[in-house]
Amino acid sequence: MKTRRRQYVSEDLLTVSRRRQNVLEDLQTVSPRNKRSSTLANKGENSAESIPIDLIIEILLKLPVASIASCRCVSKLWDSMIRLPHFTDSISARSKLLFACKRYGNMCFFSSSQPKIPDENSSPIAADYQLSFKFCGDARKLSRPVHGLIILKYYKKGTKERVMEICNPSTGQSLTLPKVKTVRIDVYSFFGYDPVDKKFKVLSMTKLRSGRNRRTTEHHQVLTLGGTGKLSWRMIDCSLPHYPLCDGICINGVLYYKAEVDRFHSSYGIVCFDIRSEKFEFIEKQLLPSKLLNYMGKLAILKWDDDFKMVRSNSLELCVLEDAKKHEWSTRTFVLPALWNDVVADVTLDIVGVTRGGEIVFSRLHSSDLLFLIYYNPERSTLTKVDIQGMDAFQHCIVHTFLDHVENVKLGGVFGTT
Repeated sequence: MKTRRRQYVSEDLLTVSRRRQNVLEDLQTVSPRNKRSSTLANKGENSAESIPIDLIIEILLKLPVASIASCRCVSKLWDSMIRLPHFTDSISARSKLLFACKRYGNMCFFSSSQPKIPDENSSPIAADYQLSFKFCGDARKLSRPVHGLIILKYYKKGTKERVMEICNPSTGQSLTLPKVKTVRIDVYSFFGYDPVDKKFKVLSMTKLRSGRNRRTTEHHQVLTLGGTGKLSWRMIDCSLPHYPLCDGICINGVLYYKAEVDRFHSSYGIVCFDIRSEKFEFIEKQLLPSKLLNYMGKLAILKWDDDFKMVRSNSLELCVLEDAKKHEWSTRTFVLPALWNDVVADVTLDIVGVTRGGEIVFSRLHSSDLLFLIYYNPERSTLTKVDIQGMDAFQHCIVHTFLDHVENVKLGGVFGTT
């Protein structure tokens, strides 16, 4: 395990180094080459001072994303540099922990660094406040971030008008989406990202409120974010009558969510929606109680005993989708250590996800005197409790924790900016 972790750290450092080199190489196509091509001159000013490109990159990579976004206004060259794919990849590589909680009609976001190798000597994590967005929805129903962005879904206060808003917790930008084309009230929406075409899409469907097929959705629509045209919903075909059971998770351009499929008889499993091709597939699978996770780039289902709080659970079952086309899964069962009940006590836990090192992470869903994370290492059968500091003002609030949150600095297109 230690060897594998050292390998992850070495790979991360090598990846960052390569990306910085790629940024320098890409700048050659942006900046005219001359005898002083290795520097950025302050053109139009009397000063003869210049700043080396590699130093600018080092400075920018240390800044918060909101500050990097502001640096686009310095010059056209800086704007072009910040937009370069390799530069944005370098920003994305510094993933963080993201915390979200509702208070006084706002969804507030905090972020912190995430421990690479948590152990019994791990220090408390300091969460820094980022910003907040107006939110009057159910704090328990918050979708997971997708490539740095998050979708907030709620009903406008005092009305039955449904609102969907795409927000960037790193820059403070937000975009209210057009209304879904429907006369029905019940709308299910999912947010996904296609890494090939680099496009964000929102999938929405409506629910029949009465009749024999009320457990089936209809009017499947897609909204593609970006571009210069007006945002509008497109109807798409769905030959798979189904009823969503949870918010989805997007992994490598595929949106997965639990669903009940109405064929000859009801079947429970997972609907797979390919963001790029906009095609639906279904994988029949026993699900409850469980949660969908990203396990090292693959879809995984973490199951536990019939106990909502997971306090009295004795074991966990991890099912990993090894081959999506053949519907082949690998399954491992982990017996929780005796220390589990002592560490967890009588609190409600939320399953956060799985780290690159294979640790399963749990968080305390309701913040009281102290918010903490629990890292469970199934290989060594160890538990590590890591305290979170800096969120004292949000005691007794529902707190959502997200692993590997990617900071998104690429503003153009998604929010209609240039």
